[in-house]
Amino acid sequence: MDIQIQLECWKVASLEMKLGHSENEPPKEKSGENSFHLSFEARGIEGLPDEFVIAFDITIEGVELTLDLHMDFFFKANQDLDEEFKKSDFVKVSAPAIAFPYIRSYISNLTLQSGYPTVILPSINFVRLAKEKERKENLSQE
Repeated sequence: MDIQIQLECWKVASLEMKLGHSENEPPKEKSGENSFHLSFEARGIEGLPDEFVIAFDITIEGVELTLDLHMDFFFKANQDLDEEFKKSDFVKVSAPAIAFPYIRSYISNLTLQSGYPTVILPSINFVRLAKEKERKENLSQE
């Protein structure tokens, strides 16, 4: 029987947005792009062997705002998931790729509705990202 997996839901676990300038000063002239950092990890859910979470941490720093966001994406399978699956490409590549468009949309809408210039995150190549992460882990084990 093939494993069938579905994104059940996602939640903002924490969000912090700050003005990128002093409240007593006008905004500075735009002098560049926002910096963007993304990290994520997969983890199981205690007591729910057929579910897992992809947890994202995103930091955006720019002239007008600083944003720190933690989002959790909950996936459910039609059967219990073993350790082999938890190390699979689905968990490392496919699940984050499924979740990321929700993050992009959320941040774009959040910044727009908060009075900031709309932040549109770049596309991410999760295959390349997984290979880079694996290479770094292999180097650190040597």
